[in-house]
Amino acid sequence: MKYIILLGAFQALVVFSIFVISHKKRSSDNILSWFLMLVFVHLGAGFMLHTLFPHAEIHKQYYTFITLMYAPVLWMYTTHLSGRCQQARRSNYLHFLPAIGAAIVYFAIAGYIIAHNGKTPPAIIYYNQTVGYIALVSYPLYAILSLWEARRIPAFWQSEKQLVRFMAIMFLATTLFSCLLTVNNTLSPASRFIIDTHLWGRIITYISLLSICLAIGRVRILFLMDTGTSLPLLENAPPVAAVTEEPLEEGGMPDTSSLPRKSVLSAPQQAAIAAQVKQWMYEKALYKDPELTLDKLAAVMEISRHHLSEALNQYLGQSFYQFINEYRIREVVKLLDKHRQDKEIPNILSLAFEAGFHSKSSFNQYFKKVTGTTPSAYMKSKNTVVITAQSTVNGALT
Repeated sequence: MKYIILLGAFQALVVFSIFVISHKKRSSDNILSWFLMLVFVHLGAGFMLHTLFPHAEIHKQYYTFITLMYAPVLWMYTTHLSGRCQQARRSNYLHFLPAIGAAIVYFAIAGYIIAHNGKTPPAIIYYNQTVGYIALVSYPLYAILSLWEARRIPAFWQSEKQLVRFMAIMFLATTLFSCLLTVNNTLSPASRFIIDTHLWGRIITYISLLSICLAIGRVRILFLMDTGTSLPLLENAPPVAAVTEEPLEEGGMPDTSSLPRKSVLSAPQQAAIAAQVKQWMYEKALYKDPELTLDKLAAVMEISRHHLSEALNQYLGQSFYQFINEYRIREVVKLLDKHRQDKEIPNILSLAFEAGFHSKSSFNQYFKKVTGTTPSAYMKSKNTVVITAQSTVNGALT
């Protein structure tokens, strides 16, 4: 089993190193980095104990408090992707109170064992039982909550959404296997399977952590390669032409960023900028600024205006105003859906201004282009699926 532990610890360290050496990072990557470090410390310590004390029973029956931290970290990662991390930030530490309490008891027991030449205190039995029961409750609880919250993750974080679902399923599978082992122990000797419960429980846990580390590595590599080609607001949207006639913003100049221009950046460089600007839109909602221009966005992001324009036009296939206004339409649709669920009649133009539009004609034109219907018709519709385009927008926002 120690080779499984070593492989898992090594895999966690390798994937963590990808995060460290990469210059292209998202704020959600910090959470995954913490998860990988927890796995490395957990499995690394387990490997050291198995290597240094191969015949000791204590490390086979002494649960680590780190086990109680994995599920809350998954929940934090999910809420960060769904955009609700700000609401949950103040209460995030509450999710780790069981792990903190277990850590205090863990080190107290470790100190007792060291002081008494390896003798274990009676409290270790109650500690193991408590940690085990908390894990049996917290793993499926956070897994289900994360699966539910994953519906809110925008569609353009498809790989991350799949990662959340995979991690949640692994937690549920680990819990199910642990429950089966517990039930097996309650059966009569003639009916139960004769297996080492602690051994198999740890093997399944280690394999699950190894699989999750591999999945995190896959998502990270996909991000670095940036295989996504455009903002998937409309699943069946027609391709955007290289040169598109854009409506003039009030008091603004025509958007010339879509004019053909010789490529200066390589495809990976364009991909990196495209991923960065999407992250800025998602986390900082810069599209709500009605005075936002290509020059202003480039200055805020501290990159070249021409590089940003090239990434938008050639990599995403959109002009600056197409890119920004699609985000604004998403925001309006989300607000309209909220009012419709609350059975309220909103001032649609006010919602448009709140989302960053300052031109009624531009808003109406983009709303129909994106959703296939007018704002008033969208509100009057009782159907959750009016047309294919509308259903795609709703799917991206839920």
